[in-house]
Amino acid sequence: MSNDPLATAVPAPELSLGIPDMDRTHHEFLDLCARTRQADAATFAAHLRALRDHTLVHFANEEALMRESAFPATAEHSSEHQRVLGELDRFLARAEAGSQALARAWLVDQVPEWFRSHLLSMDSALAAHLKGTGAAQYVHLRV
Repeated sequence: MSNDPLATAVPAPELSLGIPDMDRTHHEFLDLCARTRQADAATFAAHLRALRDHTLVHFANEEALMRESAFPATAEHSSEHQRVLGELDRFLARAEAGSQALARAWLVDQVPEWFRSHLLSMDSALAAHLKGTGAAQYVHLRV
């Protein structure tokens, strides 16, 4: 199996957190990443903007869940979200200015491993916390 969860834009079974709304949001993220990677030069920046907008809402929803459920690693998890959003913003600005090469390389070389690592560490810890506190049944994310 490939270590690149973006290769098919379908999360492998081990990437499922068992919380349907979180899994759906992650699937949407993967799909947007795949579409962005495949976009031609004329539409790349628009696809990257859609990915950034989705990710902004995705992370805001997760952070609300962390606060509402008193997740103990909220600061660390939120900090990682801010780091990734900062990267996305920088690559989006460059892409919208006509320079796509670095953003394309980031999507291929960095995002797959980051996603896998983030999901299997930070997001899985959040999912376990939500399940352990009974909050998982109340998760209704909309991006």
